[in-house]
Amino acid sequence: MAEVSRVTFNLPPHLLAALVPLLVLLVALDVYCLVDLARARSMGGAAKLAWAVVIVFVSAPLGALLYLFLGRDRGRGRPAAPAAWPGRPDVGADGDARHAGARQAPGDRRPTVTTTGLTRDYGGTGLFDVDLVVPDGSVYGLVGPNGAGKTTLLSLLAGTRRADRGTVGMRIGRSRIAVCPDVPEFDDWLTAYEAVDLARSLVAPAADGQAVGTALTTAGLGDSAGRRVGGFSRGMVQRLGLACALVGDPELLILDEPTSALDPAGRAEMLDMVAAMRGRRTVIFSSHILADVQRIADQVGILRDGRLLYQGSTRELIDTYLQPSWLVRIAGDAAPVAAAMAGRQWATRVEPIGADTIRVDAASIEAGERGIPAVIAACGARQVSCEPAAADLESAFLALTVTGPARSR
Repeated sequence: MAEVSRVTFNLPPHLLAALVPLLVLLVALDVYCLVDLARARSMGGAAKLAWAVVIVFVSAPLGALLYLFLGRDRGRGRPAAPAAWPGRPDVGADGDARHAGARQAPGDRRPTVTTTGLTRDYGGTGLFDVDLVVPDGSVYGLVGPNGAGKTTLLSLLAGTRRADRGTVGMRIGRSRIAVCPDVPEFDDWLTAYEAVDLARSLVAPAADGQAVGTALTTAGLGDSAGRRVGGFSRGMVQRLGLACALVGDPELLILDEPTSALDPAGRAEMLDMVAAMRGRRTVIFSSHILADVQRIADQVGILRDGRLLYQGSTRELIDTYLQPSWLVRIAGDAAPVAAAMAGRQWATRVEPIGADTIRVDAASIEAGERGIPAVIAACGARQVSCEPAAADLESAFLALTVTGPARSR
């Protein structure tokens, strides 16, 4: 009987040691693909079963690679976020956050952002000991001369720079914050839709293409979704940056000079859009155009040489640093109306200017707005016009930055 010879293959120990990590890597790749497949939301059961067979039974790592490149449910493999939870707003049809709870109540002014002693020293310049308080749902305008520290403060809030000392407190998570820099940059070959969709995939992977279209429309680029960014003007690029910020449905929106590259019509549209977010989102924006801040900001912070000189409501700033004044024109003789106003306690000065016009200074804006119409009605006079005189943010800003002490409310 012939002997049966046996052939034995013995792998060198060093080769076996090198193969073990490779085998572990291949098994881990298959496990990752199977888990990702199980979490895919848009695949049907039959499709999932077919891909599972490919991953497990096709030679490793070919099956796993086929799934990753051809079958993976890109951008939707993560569980869907819940429609709403405490502290997160729902999303309306116009893309703005809506919140049925406390954020809608005007009296609720919990701070969304607070800082304590926030400092970034660049060697004598920078930001020093800033205690910021940004109420929930407010539009907070940050103003100051060039070099005052506005961009540094915004970057510290956004987390793109580190403070030398001090703290930043947020009521919301970092994932609920969006930032639009003053000069956004995009690859020229991307279309507007692709740029915003890329932002969506990074910050809101559970969202779909409708969120991209809504963000573009809200930013005024709905008709330019298919255009390449390389052909955009600077103003359009700035709008695109805003669309990228809005696509993630942020609770806190940080805008650095959002109107700096826009023409007058575009600036008005941008301001209207930001103003409409009040109560729905918290917005912090910087601007060197004081009229824009006065138009839309209910809260204002004034920086000079890296220090916060004032923060509080725009109306309180004007009341504190200016004497509110109006030019009132009456149909007919204005003397009886002037005499009646001069006897009111809230009127600090009443000066006739011509036969039909009176200049009235009041103790506060509210006192003047309430008192002037009441006196005219009591006198039975007919009012032609009533225009504020010199009670604007620019005048208050100049008064504060030249002579005013640091203060906050």
